[in-house]
Parts: sequence; C-alpha cells; structure tokens
Amino acid sequence: MPTNVFPFKAVLWDMDGTLIDSEPIWIGEERKIMESLGATWSQEDALYCIGGPMERVDAYMRSKLPEDKQGEIEEYEITAILHDSMVERFRKEVPFAPGASQLISEMHKEAIPMALVTASTRAIMDGALTSIGKHFFKTTISDNDVERSKPDPQGYQLAASRVGVPIEDCLIIEDSITGAMAAIASGAYFLGVTHSGPLPMGQKVCHVENLIDLELSGIVELFQPLLVKN
Repeated sequence: MPTNVFPFKAVLWDMDGTLIDSEPIWIGEERKIMESLGATWSQEDALYCIGGPMERVDAYMRSKLPEDKQGEIEEYEITAILHDSMVERFRKEVPFAPGASQLISEMHKEAIPMALVTASTRAIMDGALTSIGKHFFKTTISDNDVERSKPDPQGYQLAASRVGVPIEDCLIIEDSITGAMAAIASGAYFLGVTHSGPLPMGQKVCHVENLIDLELSGIVELFQPLLVKN
C-alpha cells in the first residue's frame, strides 16, 4: 500500500502482548516466584497485572502472599526478582505476537514512522529489542522515560513528539486495559487487540481479536468510517 493512502502519520506500538508474545513468559515467571514464597498465582491474578506498571504489580503480588510472609517481604523486593529474570529471558529470545511480525514489517517497508511505548523498564525493553530488532523504531519510550506510566498518556504523547507527528495523527496499537486507557486519553486513534479480553471503546477506536493476517489495507478499512466522521 502506498504511504500516501495510509491515513496515519505514525504508528505507536505497545510492547508486551501486542508486539511480542511475552505474556506467557511473564505469567510463568510470576507463578514461579510466588510459588517459591508459598503463594498461589492464578490466571486471574496474572490478567490483573497485565500492562503494569511495576508499582501496581508489586503491590498486588505482595497482597497475595501468605500472612506470615507479608511482613518479611519489602516493597519492590518481589518485582526486583521478577525484573531481573525477565531481562535475562528476553535477551535470550522472545517471539513476536501472532501477526505482529508481518504487520510491522509491512509498515517498515512503507517507511511509516514508528515508536515503541512500554510500561516496562528500559532494561526489559532493550532485552526484547535484542530479540526483535531496534531498526523498526524512530524512538522507544520505557517506564524510565516518563514521570507517569500507563494508564497516563504521557508515554504516547512523548513518543509522538519525538517522532515529530501530532498525537492526533497517530495510530496506537495496544492490548491491555491500562494501555487502552492511555491510548484513548492521548487523543490518538486506537486499534485495540482484544485477545486478552474486552477493551474500552471510544470515538477514535476500533478493535480486532488479533493481528493475524491484518494488513495496512485492513486497518484503513476498519478506520475509514471514523476518519470520515472526523
């Protein structure tokens, strides 16, 4: 698709669950750590923590500890262990989310400016970029680069500024509720990936179940009715 047909001047990608298939890795590492501390870790617990940020995840994980352990574990002790284990896992290998590799490669081929915006730390993001490649992105924004992480829109607004595109002309691709809230609040158009569950709606929002077989032409078709209205 020629770039003059694609209606968005930049695409801002979420990382975990949207671009990379990292959520099973996160869940596995969380469960391993919690079980080592005598706690159980359910799928519902894992889903609650999707999208971060680490402050919220740490508070929740400590709340799930047995009572006799809660006084022994200091704030951020659990997530420090989780962080270090995830950095090592990502540096070794992390797969693209289904359909994401083909879509981002098409965007890159068409020279569409892109940014990566994550609630994860710079170290975790850099570990993932070692696996998937840094060359796709004009800029990358981690939790370390902002004062307020998702669901605050600051990260996406900063990414748009660095790419040199008004946020209102950007498309954000996200899969978590916290990320969706950040995307909608930013003023950008938002493509929500609902493979983990329902996401908020809005005036500039479309949803897909996953990115499998989704091409640029498909994104244009999805958003065409909204673009006409706006």
